[in-house]
Amino acid sequence: MLALTLVLALAQTAAHQATPAWTATTLEAAASEANKQVLAAAKPLTITGEVVDVSCYTQMGKRGEAHKACGAKCVLNCQPVGILTADNTLYILMPEPHHPRRDGQASIAKEYAEKMASTVTVSGMASEFGGIHTLFIAVPPAN
Repeated sequence: MLALTLVLALAQTAAHQATPAWTATTLEAAASEANKQVLAAAKPLTITGEVVDVSCYTQMGKRGEAHKACGAKCVLNCQPVGILTADNTLYILMPEPHHPRRDGQASIAKEYAEKMASTVTVSGMASEFGGIHTLFIAVPPAN
């Protein structure tokens, strides 16, 4: 059992570090040609920036150490998390696998609430649609 747990942990780590790509559930969810074109326009991207909660940042410009506790609380209570890059581009972060995200089985809230106001580097599939920058990132399966 310990060996199986170790193998699963290593597989999750490898998946977390692999070149970003759309998962099978995301590809399956692209039901129309228009959906498939949006997916095709996305590209793997690595960004570095400050972790912010999107709600307070876009509403009041709140960020940084002074907003760390509030931001973490917002993210833990279902507000979206984002990365604010040095050029002030805000990327909304989303768990990449479509079906687990839709079904509440994939979350980045706890991980990024703990990193609130920190500078991080993260890789994923970058989409710009409707003027919104989103980075879809790999997440380990929910326990």
